[in-house]
Amino acid sequence: MIGIQIAGKNNKISANVFAKSLTSFLDLLKDVDSTVSKQSKGSVRWEVAALQKNSPAVIELTGVSKTKEMDYSDAIQESLIDGLEQLTERAEQPNFYSYSALRKAHRMAALSKDVRFLSVFTSTRRMMITERVSQNVDYLMATGSKSLGSVRGSLDAVMVHAGHEFRVWSPKWKRPITCYFDKTMLSDVARHLKQEVEVIGEVHRNQKGEPVIVKVSQFLALEPTSISPRIEDLCGMLSNVYGGKDLKGYLEELRNG
Repeated sequence: MIGIQIAGKNNKISANVFAKSLTSFLDLLKDVDSTVSKQSKGSVRWEVAALQKNSPAVIELTGVSKTKEMDYSDAIQESLIDGLEQLTERAEQPNFYSYSALRKAHRMAALSKDVRFLSVFTSTRRMMITERVSQNVDYLMATGSKSLGSVRGSLDAVMVHAGHEFRVWSPKWKRPITCYFDKTMLSDVARHLKQEVEVIGEVHRNQKGEPVIVKVSQFLALEPTSISPRIEDLCGMLSNVYGGKDLKGYLEELRNG
């Protein structure tokens, strides 16, 4: 179980603030889910378990695994709380927070000034969300570097709702990297979905030198590490094996003794 609690000023909550807080929380859950489970569409369906509409408003969610192999619900909840706790204490990117997850945490923290308090909780933990989170995220976004470069990984999670972006899961950095691209590239991007690609462009890095954003100018589908030989190639190879004869001629010679 995981939930969000919103206490309004003078026991009143703006409908706009309530909707934005809940949406940001759900988006953050989905983002952490895709990073923890390494599944671009997420591995858990979140259902409302309890709802309290009076101030403080409380929405409790329970996770239902969409996969039979592994239930990541608990890991997702703990990773989300861990990340918020870390961002409250210091300006350091949490392990399972992508760049887009940082933006969602920032958006939720920025709303805390419009309410008496805002918290995220599980059955055993509670984190108060304050402007300190948004300040630390601001610092993370401002203290990195940028240069021309490239990133390799699996292309997934294409999003076109607010601009055009996709993620590349980097085996080197063990996290998804957000890539912004021009809408004219959409058909090419969709064609290479789930493939290993190299993304080339302006790479933005955090203070540790880890890539977090790429403004894409080009991407290349990477060739498989090994390619099975064609039947035509095999025939050519076999002619050398059988004393200069092709396979058909060699078999005929065997039949005729």
